[in-house]
This record gives sequence, C-alpha cells and structure tokens, in this order.
Amino acid sequence: MDESIELKFLRLKKMKQMLSAKPTSITESSVGEEDFERYLKIFRENLTERGEEVLEAAMRDYPDVTRKIVTLLAKKILERKIIDKISGGDLLRLFENLGIPVRIETSIKYYRHGEYKSLSDLLKE
Repeated sequence: MDESIELKFLRLKKMKQMLSAKPTSITESSVGEEDFERYLKIFRENLTERGEEVLEAAMRDYPDVTRKIVTLLAKKILERKIIDKISGGDLLRLFENLGIPVRIETSIKYYRHGEYKSLSDLLKE
C-alpha cells in the first residue's frame, strides 16, 4: 500500500475512533450558535482540497448531525488530537463510515479546442 494512502487510512481510522469513543457527547452535546460558528471557522481552516464542498453537502443533507461532528472535530483540533489537515476525501469517507451518505455533485468534463465541455454536451453533439 502506498505510504500516503496508508497514512490517510490511519488518520481516518483515528477520526472514527475519536468519534465513537464518546457517543454520548455527540448525541447530547448542544452548543450555542455563537460557539458553533467559532468551531465551524476552526474546522474550515483545517480543510483541504474539496473539504469545503463535502462540508456544505453534509450541512445541506444532514445539518444536525453535521453540526455535532464539526463541533467534536473542532474540539479535537483545538486539543491537538487532530494535527493534520482534513481532505475532502477523508471527510467524505468519515461520513460514509458513520453511516451518513453525503451526496456530492460530480461531472465529467473534457477539454477540446480551448474550452471545457461536459460529457452530456459531447453526447448531444
């Protein structure tokens, strides 16, 4: 297994362990809107790649659960228990492992004659 893939796998496994370690804190924690905004800002600062897109999709589909997960992960970031940046793929896999199927919009585009076109446009031509 590639070292970076192995490292991401271990990181994802660790996140899952931290989330499942205290299930009562996830279900019972309620933070005020002001506190949540602070945690959300901290969490967003630690996202890379398409992390913001995954977060927005999760907030759209599962706002309550996502708020709790973001709050918990932001607390772990502040405690320095999570030190690496979280990629969009890692965040998506975390949601999937927790049984939360987040839908991400995807499209296939091709480049021809200096412009990008979607696959559906290619099929229409």
